[in-house]
Amino acid sequence: MHNTSDAGQPPSTTGSYRKILLGGEPTLSAADVAARTETPVTRVNSYWVAMGFAPAVEGEVVFTTQDLKAYQRWSDLIDSGRIDLQTGLSLVRAQAHITDRLVLWQMEALVDDVARRYTLDDTSARLVTLDKFREFLPFLEEELIYSWKRQLESIITRVDQEVSHRGRERETNGFPLIRTLGFVDMVSYTSSSVSLPEEDLVHLIDQFETVCRIVIPSAGGRVVKMIGDAVFYIADDLPTGLRVVTELMQRLNSMHKMLPVRASIVQGAVFSRSGDVFGPPVNLASRLVDVAPVGQIITDGETAGKIAHGEAGPGYRVSAAKEADLRGVGRVVPFQVSVEDRPPVEHLPIETF
Repeated sequence: MHNTSDAGQPPSTTGSYRKILLGGEPTLSAADVAARTETPVTRVNSYWVAMGFAPAVEGEVVFTTQDLKAYQRWSDLIDSGRIDLQTGLSLVRAQAHITDRLVLWQMEALVDDVARRYTLDDTSARLVTLDKFREFLPFLEEELIYSWKRQLESIITRVDQEVSHRGRERETNGFPLIRTLGFVDMVSYTSSSVSLPEEDLVHLIDQFETVCRIVIPSAGGRVVKMIGDAVFYIADDLPTGLRVVTELMQRLNSMHKMLPVRASIVQGAVFSRSGDVFGPPVNLASRLVDVAPVGQIITDGETAGKIAHGEAGPGYRVSAAKEADLRGVGRVVPFQVSVEDRPPVEHLPIETF
C-alpha cells in the first residue's frame, strides 16, 4: 500500500482502482453536476441516494466525469417522458441494491479462494485479493452483462407465457401473480451457531446455500432470497413448487453434517416489488414453517385440497396435522405433505464443492 500524498509516489491500491473503475479522482460537487446537466441539486442527490450513497454535503467533491455521464443519461430518460421520476429512482435502486450485494459476494468469494489455496489468515488473504482483483475485472464485467441478458430473456418469456394464458377477466385485487412458494429452514440453527466452531458454521451456511441455489433452479423454481438459516423459494405452478420443495428436502436430509430441516409450501396470489415477493401466502408460508415437524413439509388447507384433487400430479398425499396458532394469522389446521415411494433425487450433472 502506498501513500498518494507525496508527489512522485506510485498510486495507492485504491487510487489505481479508482482510475480503472471510475476514470479518475472525483472533481465535481452535486452543484457542479446539477449546473452541467441543468437539473436541480435535489435530483442529483436523489439519484445518488438511490445509488446507495449518502447525499453529498454542499461543496463536497464526490462525483467523477463518469458519474456525471451516468446521471445525465438517467436524467435525460426522465425528462424524455418515457418513464417518470418514481420509476427512474426505482430502477436505479434496483441496480444499486443488486450490484452492492454482487460485489460483496465476489470479494468474499475471492478472499475465501485465496485463503484456502494459499493457507493465509483473513487479513493477508484480503490484502492479496485487493492486489489481484484487477485480474478478474474484464471477466466479471462481461459475465455481469451476459447474466443480465440471460435473466432478462428468461423473465420476458415467463411473463409472456403467463399473460397469454391469464386473459383479461381475472380480478387481481392488487395481487396479480398466482405462485407456489414456501420456506425451507434449518432447525436448531441458533443454538448450533453458538456451539459450532466458526469454520464449521461458515461451511454449514455455504453448503446450505449452495445446495438451495443448485436444487431449486434445477427443479424449475427460483430462489427469492436466502435468509440466514432459511431459503425463500418460488415456482410458477403447484407441480413445480412441490417438485422443488420435495427434492430440496430429500437432498438436504441426505447430507452429512447438515442440520435437520423443515419446510412449508403455499399457493396463492402475490405481488412482486424490488425483487422480493409479498402477499398473504408469503406470510402464511413463513408462519407454517415455524410449526412444521422436523424433516416434514407443511401446507395450508386450500393448497392441501388442490394436492388431494391431483392438481399437483400423482405421488403426493396430504394429512391433517394438529391445529396451530400462527402469529399474525390465527388458528389454522396445517396439513402434512408426504411423497409416495419414488427414487432418490438423481445426482445433478454439475460440479459442487
